[in-house]
Amino acid sequence: PHFFCIIIFCMPSNSKIIYLARHAKSSWISSARSDYDRPLSNRGIRDAANMGVELKQLGWKPEVVISSPAVRATKTCRILCESIGYSSHQIIWDKNIYAAYMVTLLQILSHQPETTKSIMLVGHNPAMEDLLLHLCGEGLWQNYAQKNGKLFTTGNIAKISFNYSWKNLALGDAELIKLLRPKDLS
Repeated sequence: PHFFCIIIFCMPSNSKIIYLARHAKSSWISSARSDYDRPLSNRGIRDAANMGVELKQLGWKPEVVISSPAVRATKTCRILCESIGYSSHQIIWDKNIYAAYMVTLLQILSHQPETTKSIMLVGHNPAMEDLLLHLCGEGLWQNYAQKNGKLFTTGNIAKISFNYSWKNLALGDAELIKLLRPKDLS
């Protein structure tokens, strides 16, 4: 007699995903009146488009997208969302993400409904990198830091998974699934 065993691995129903997206490379040579108004550079536009294609190929499409309304983050967010078929009318523009501290990003995430399974935050450093390190551990430096010592550079997107409520996110203990960098796609 032959016996067949099929094992199906399912993610727990309370499993959630966070996509952290840092705005793409901005232009320091522009007529912008302030840091808030700084646009993307040509390289930033190209990198955001390439990252959007990669997101689509990987099937990474969040249910909710929350972005800084700063010009460089807005442009990055719109390019990424267009690539994955996420309507720009659904994007939540949160002014608190601009110049935020990590704790502000945690507060934004902790107020999400438990029925939401995946969220993308589009924002700025140092808060985005600080959040990544808080959620996934300081050990990321050893495994993911670049030769220049930088971890979460412009245009990077991290996919993070955790198995508890949004309200308990401050506890950390999440898992980095993948860290995408524009330079790795070229």
